[in-house]
Amino acid sequence: MKKLIAVIASTLLATTAFQHAAVAADASDAQKAQMKANSEKMEEQATANKKKAEAQSDAAKAQASADEDKASAQADADKKAAKGAKATTAAEASGARNDAANAQSKANKKMHDAQAKADRKKQDAAHDANVAQAKADENKVEAQNDANKKAAEAKVDAAKKQ
Repeated sequence: MKKLIAVIASTLLATTAFQHAAVAADASDAQKAQMKANSEKMEEQATANKKKAEAQSDAAKAQASADEDKASAQADADKKAAKGAKATTAAEASGARNDAANAQSKANKKMHDAQAKADRKKQDAAHDANVAQAKADENKVEAQNDANKKAAEAKVDAAKKQ
């Protein structure tokens, strides 16, 4: 009788140990899934951040280019205006004023066009950054959902094995 009780106790102990090992393995799978999800989320955010930085850089370059175009156009207009100050006759002065007014008008148009182009680039950059962040957020949610699903499956498996 003692031998029979010892065999039953031994069997129960082995079964319990096996169940605990299976539960631990399932939990480990869930932990691995969560670690993978965390890694994927970090990668997605890094990609989004890189795209945002590139978009910001493009916008800054566009603004710098617009500023150069504006400065160049204003310099041309200022040269034409300076000719009016050097004029020696009324006719020369009138012509110089006319040229200066035309040059200033062209400069204003160039400056407006350059700024409009830079603004469009900035809007495009902001849009690209928003799209990249939205995509990253979507992928992060999917990764977390996968990890949650694996964790839930591990809990179900563990419950079945008990």
